[in-house]
Amino acid sequence: MTVLDRPPPARTRPRLGGTDGNEILTVSTAAVLTLLLVAEGVTVLNVRGLLGPHMFIGLVLVGPVALKLASTGYRMVRYYTGARPYREKGPPPTALRLAAPALVVATVAVLASGIALMAVGHRSDTLLTAHKASFIVWGALFAAHFLWYAPRVLRSLRRDWGAARRHAVPGSGWRAAVVAAALGGGVALALSLLPLISGWHGRHGPF
Repeated sequence: MTVLDRPPPARTRPRLGGTDGNEILTVSTAAVLTLLLVAEGVTVLNVRGLLGPHMFIGLVLVGPVALKLASTGYRMVRYYTGARPYREKGPPPTALRLAAPALVVATVAVLASGIALMAVGHRSDTLLTAHKASFIVWGALFAAHFLWYAPRVLRSLRRDWGAARRHAVPGSGWRAAVVAAALGGGVALALSLLPLISGWHGRHGPF
């Protein structure tokens, strides 16, 4: 058999799973965020009585939110820089792509204004207004985002974390470790700032 007669080498899957690995990581992080956001939503129903848990969970969110932004941002960069596997996979729906920058800005604004309120140690009308306004914008954008992706996330969780799928897409151990590290980092941040939470002087009248 000559060199010309040899079949082309098999295309190897990237060590961390490529586009499929990125999608699984994003979906897994989204599932963790959903659980945390449900818990945070419960505190929003009674912020005055649950201000401590509200602040604590808000800080825990920082780690998973950072990971979600990193995984989706990586996909976006790879897509727009012309990486073939990401171009073949295609972009999200146009409406969600257009809303994504505003959702990212609103997410960062909600977390940053909340942490700033904790840092000053007392009620600040300016920061509180920024926190409430960014939360309203974030809530509207996130509702549309969640309603579109929730069925997909549920399907992906059932499919992607099965034994066969984990074997087919390399990097499952790495993805689990990264998600755990993001959650652990958020918890560590919240624990390290417990003095700010307990010492916040606006505890009985934040809103």
